Amino acid sequence: MFGLSVALTVLLLLEVVPSALAALTRFGPGVERLDSLTRLGLREGRNSWVVTGAGVLHTAATAAVLVGIWRPAYGVAGGAAEAAFFCWVLLRQLGAGDRGRALFAYALFASWALAVLVVSALRL
Repeated sequence: MFGLSVALTVLLLLEVVPSALAALTRFGPGVERLDSLTRLGLREGRNSWVVTGAGVLHTAATAAVLVGIWRPAYGVAGGAAEAAFFCWVLLRQLGAGDRGRALFAYALFASWALAVLVVSALRL
């Protein structure tokens, strides 16, 4: 179970760490990608708090998921936070009418976060 937890954590962190860095530094392509998915008007300066919030959430969840390798309760918390974020993005996409391939990436990321959550919960 420990090996599975490490593997899932690494997969999740491959997406989360770059997203956290992009959000915290307001890296242009990262903000554009989030805006194209959520349609919040981030490129026009509306709802700019979402970018900062996403960066802080990803950073805190990254720390929790990493600690969760040794302390599964933190893995549950980090996995839940990431799953909530990725599912929120998916709901925004569905609300905007996205279908098929456009949903694949965040569905995959949400599934990794849920897998980290479940495996961590089983390790409690």
